[in-house]
Amino acid sequence: MPIRTRLVGAVAVVVAASASLALLPGTANAATPARAADPLTVSATPAQPGPLLPGGKAKSFDFTVTNHSGKAVAFAGELVGGAHGALPMHEGLVKLVVQAVHAPATAYTFGSQDGGFIGAVYPKGGHWGSKFTIPAHATYTWKVTVEATKAFPLNDDRLVVGLDALNGTYSALRVQNFHIGPFSLDNGGPIVTTVTGGKYVNVTAPLVLDVRYTNRTGAALAEALHPWVVEARPANGQKLAFDVWNGKGWVPAGTLDAPLPAVRAGLANGASVTERIRVRIVGRADLAYYGQVALKFGYAPFGPLTTKVVTTSNQ
Repeated sequence: MPIRTRLVGAVAVVVAASASLALLPGTANAATPARAADPLTVSATPAQPGPLLPGGKAKSFDFTVTNHSGKAVAFAGELVGGAHGALPMHEGLVKLVVQAVHAPATAYTFGSQDGGFIGAVYPKGGHWGSKFTIPAHATYTWKVTVEATKAFPLNDDRLVVGLDALNGTYSALRVQNFHIGPFSLDNGGPIVTTVTGGKYVNVTAPLVLDVRYTNRTGAALAEALHPWVVEARPANGQKLAFDVWNGKGWVPAGTLDAPLPAVRAGLANGASVTERIRVRIVGRADLAYYGQVALKFGYAPFGPLTTKVVTTSNQ
């Protein structure tokens, strides 16, 4: 699997962990128990208590990789991370520094991709993917310093940073979880999506839905959101098209390949915006008599998806 694809998957795992775990600020997620065949584990020390504040003081903790086996093991160290909230991550929101404490001289890289963070730690003089070799029954430790810059959006309330020790057939992942800023989005947020309207669409009668996005992040949106409608096509082969009402008429919208109209930056906390979406059957009408389609409404790249199941027919 290409390294970029694997990393995107790892970032998604870390973001999912940040959205589902109720952890104390600056504490680490409990490590997944190693299987007997897995020689490595990753652990983390607690960071300083209290939230990370945008533009405030950095916090530090240690990541430690332990080799429990009786022989040396080579592994690649990958950094993954993401935020919990409304907005994706991009360059300039987080600063991260890695320093070897009890480990070979180390170099690292860290940046944003696909709405999360990715990076790597590797032996100095090497490159992304270069492996460390850890002796039997030994530990390697790195100090990690994390800072939320002034640009970090208040629409996100949590940051996770993970270290993944990879050895071809397994990985040992540990994440560190930080609360960011003054808000908590665990209850009712961050962006609440509701879909109302009918549930039947046929070749002569399109379906009209109202998709409503409500800002529950505790602050005005720092940047625009870009909603999408993703069509899960049924096995019977029917195809759908989507239009948006612009106040005067219907204009083509996107599916997986193009977004719906953006939710504007500056949308106040508690405020909502509604888009009226028309769903039509297109293509041959004789492919099937009826079927069900799961329409998923959300915003890219890691926003929660709200599913609307509709029934299609050719009559």
